[in-house]
Amino acid sequence: MILFRKAVLIIHGFTGNLYDNEYLMNYLELDPRFDVYARTLPGHAKDRFSNAKVEDWLQFVDNQIKELINNGYRTIYVIGHSMGGILATYVAGKYKQIKKVVLMNAAFDYINLKQNKDDIRDRDLEKYSHLWEKALRTSPFMLYEFTKLVKKGQNYLKKVTCPVLILRSTRDEIVPYKTGDLIYDKLGTPEKDKWITDVIGAWHTIISSERKEITSGYIKNFLKGGYVWKKNMKKEI
Repeated sequence: MILFRKAVLIIHGFTGNLYDNEYLMNYLELDPRFDVYARTLPGHAKDRFSNAKVEDWLQFVDNQIKELINNGYRTIYVIGHSMGGILATYVAGKYKQIKKVVLMNAAFDYINLKQNKDDIRDRDLEKYSHLWEKALRTSPFMLYEFTKLVKKGQNYLKKVTCPVLILRSTRDEIVPYKTGDLIYDKLGTPEKDKWITDVIGAWHTIISSERKEITSGYIKNFLKGGYVWKKNMKKEI
């Protein structure tokens, strides 16, 4: 019966798509306890981007949660990557059916100048090619809407009271490393129910990196909870 199953909603990031988290989606779907859901955010077509407003993104994820609740789910887990992390905290602060949240490089801040300088110095610029391509295909209007959402985001954090796992990549080229600490401090979740873990050597899109297998397994352990999580939780993976 669906009443006893758990829904997992995965929300991708700004100018991202479902492919960014495809490995995680497939990994979690192998567990019979989880029903995994993911949809493309407004303005994010496969090959191009169109104008969308902050309100469109918020309403979209809000409607997804309502749909899951209407379909009988009483336990919902939300996983958000980058901008999707902001959207995840928005709905987590509204619905009691959301029992756990995973934030992967959540973009409550952006433009990691320190990492950018290190990469330029080391001539490690390959990972920026896809960012430049996306930037050329993204309208200034949509970029402005993204910055508006980031400004709103910190107000959502304090309303979240369920358990939260914060994952941050040590080589994130977009979101500054210290953003993880900001999220941790601003969350309304009790101290005992929030964790922050470093993903060593991973870039911004964790689930597309070489660390995707270990990260997906770590997320699954968090969602399962109990003894499994207490045994496997770490400060870094």
